[in-house]
Amino acid sequence: MRKKKLIAAVALLVIFTSAALFAQDPPCASPVNFAGIRTFLSAPYVPRIEDLKADIAVVGVPFDEGTWNAPGTRYGPRELREGTAMYKMCDLSQGFYYIEGDRVVLKGKHWADVGDVETWPTVPAQTNDSITRSIRAILAKKAFPVVLGGDHSISFPVLRAFDAPVTLIHFDAHLDTWTGAPGNLDHASWVNRAAQLPHVKKIVQIGMRGLANDTEAMANFRKIHSTLITSEQIHRRGVEWALSQIPASENIYVSLDVDVLDPAVAPGTGTLEPGGLSFFQLDDLLTGLKDKGRLIGVDLVEVDDRDHSGRTAQTAVRLLIDLLGSSLR
Repeated sequence: MRKKKLIAAVALLVIFTSAALFAQDPPCASPVNFAGIRTFLSAPYVPRIEDLKADIAVVGVPFDEGTWNAPGTRYGPRELREGTAMYKMCDLSQGFYYIEGDRVVLKGKHWADVGDVETWPTVPAQTNDSITRSIRAILAKKAFPVVLGGDHSISFPVLRAFDAPVTLIHFDAHLDTWTGAPGNLDHASWVNRAAQLPHVKKIVQIGMRGLANDTEAMANFRKIHSTLITSEQIHRRGVEWALSQIPASENIYVSLDVDVLDPAVAPGTGTLEPGGLSFFQLDDLLTGLKDKGRLIGVDLVEVDDRDHSGRTAQTAVRLLIDLLGSSLR
């Protein structure tokens, strides 16, 4: 008799416990990383920038009509959002935990994904204006802009949206200082245009390498008096030396072309060059910028849709999180 009562009591306990568990809301609307509509890091989607209330605003620019080489970076924002799947969190304001150092970064920061800038196929000037308007709207809301390209031509209209004096830190395999055609808005000459913006006070270019950087690009580089740190110098002299070459500034803006990485690390881009940086070299450079000035914006460009393993996008996303985690307090 006592045994039957014990079994009945256990059964009732299981029933009531199960009912209580099922009555609770799940920790995430969809805790698995393969379900749900993909936003960057599963951040709330805010389709109207005027409704934005966040510390960090992610915006995509699906545009690749500035490329000289293989197209495909118009799919970059989609690839990068998909690349955040492994880092999906229930509550981004809880921050990111690193087993290395037993630390949490970006705690208390509220994120939003505002979708993609309106682009105009075959009308790059109009697309550029649309980019500038969107970034200005984000800045007006006091949010930190994270811009997902797109080819590297988008960096100029993004920079154009700022007013504060800024040092441009440009990570790339290429100088992007070719002359181009008059009025050209391509990804290979955007640094020339950026140098003409009155609030861009200094330019530091990091990771350049390869045979595509010709004498024309180098001559234009010398005209704008920017600082150059090549990939070979970083390999031979080290990251600490490279960081020592970067001047301190009040504000810094980072433009990160994924082809600065070695193709073995990031094959999903249009203009591959051997001899690029490793993940840890680039990560140490990015996180070292916290001592160089206040980060006011970042773009991540030239990720295309040809790396079906997804490692290019995921690596780029991790680098972006590390940069923000070190610079945004």
